[in-house]
Amino acid sequence: MMGLCYYWSLVIVLLCFLIGVAIMNFQAQFFFTLVGIVVSAPVPQKLDIMNKDTIEQAHSLISKTLEDIPATHAAWVKSKSLAWGSSTDKLQHLKHYIPSAPVLQNITDISSLETCLDKIVRGLQLHLNLLKDLIEATTLSQTDQVTELQADIQELVLLIEELQNQSGFNPSQQTSEEQSQSFKLNLTQHLKSDFQTEAAAHLILHQLRDFSCDILQRILSIRV
Repeated sequence: MMGLCYYWSLVIVLLCFLIGVAIMNFQAQFFFTLVGIVVSAPVPQKLDIMNKDTIEQAHSLISKTLEDIPATHAAWVKSKSLAWGSSTDKLQHLKHYIPSAPVLQNITDISSLETCLDKIVRGLQLHLNLLKDLIEATTLSQTDQVTELQADIQELVLLIEELQNQSGFNPSQQTSEEQSQSFKLNLTQHLKSDFQTEAAAHLILHQLRDFSCDILQRILSIRV
């Protein structure tokens, strides 16, 4: 009888131990899950801080920029073989010398929002520099269309920086000046004709259009 009682006592102690371990594992998993939620806080928490009018202004301005780009192309590019929207595959030899725009990832949490806004600013500044360098280093003139495009891009940069400040993000200290300087040097070496100059403008404006479309998608994702 005593042996049976001792046996059941051991069983009960073992069960209590296993239950305790299970509870501790659950608490640990819950803790790390909670930490993960805090670290990758949902975007809406930051959107509440962002000024809705600023987001709307950015949406309106990037939409206008997408309208300005074809107008600038029409003012600069006269070659029929470089029609707006035509393929750039045959211009790879020139495309190699043009710095690429940053790749914008989808906005899923606070970290990706901060990174995306930072890349938008750097990408827009890059294209501002490229347009400026293209004018200074070639025969392309400062037309009204490109002046308006540059003004809209600069205003958009300021709006995105304002969103960064509203969200408590530190605006990027990096610039695209070094990239554009290397491009400017390459221009004098490789753009030997009016056609090549127009081809460079064609490539830059198409890259700006694609980058602007990506910006529009990201702005729409936070425009609630």
